[in-house]
Amino acid sequence: MFEELEEEERGEKEETKKLLRITAIILGAVVIVGAVVYVTTRGRSKAAAPVHPLVAARQSNPDPIHDLRIVRARMGKDLTGIRVRWAVELQNKSAVYTYSDIQYEARFIGPDGKVRSATRDTIKDIIAPGEEKKIPEFIDGIYDSNASTYQFVLVSAKSTVR
Repeated sequence: MFEELEEEERGEKEETKKLLRITAIILGAVVIVGAVVYVTTRGRSKAAAPVHPLVAARQSNPDPIHDLRIVRARMGKDLTGIRVRWAVELQNKSAVYTYSDIQYEARFIGPDGKVRSATRDTIKDIIAPGEEKKIPEFIDGIYDSNASTYQFVLVSAKSTVR
């Protein structure tokens, strides 16, 4: 009698193990099929057709304030400590337009947040589409020792299609 129960229990355990193995195999197959489908369909998205720069230029207007980004603008003093020396790095984010004659405004801001003084001038360098460029250091304006901070802002630029 006990032998029959033990044999029945063994049969149930073996049946449970067999069921678990089948379930694991099915789950593994589903995961593998899902991974294969994901990998093969991921690369099938249609790439945009390349646009010729002249066609793109006709579709959009140049926007130097948006296209040109100030990567870095450091202000220092010249050797006399009177004039302002700028070290500027710009990036052209446009894929189509080349920018030149870049007009900027350098502002000194007081502790109250108001502009105390400002100078405007032009950077004569040319920045091609996608280019990041360090502008040679230049002197501009008189150093305002009463200002608490400064701003270097791009105002406009001339654009040409690559």
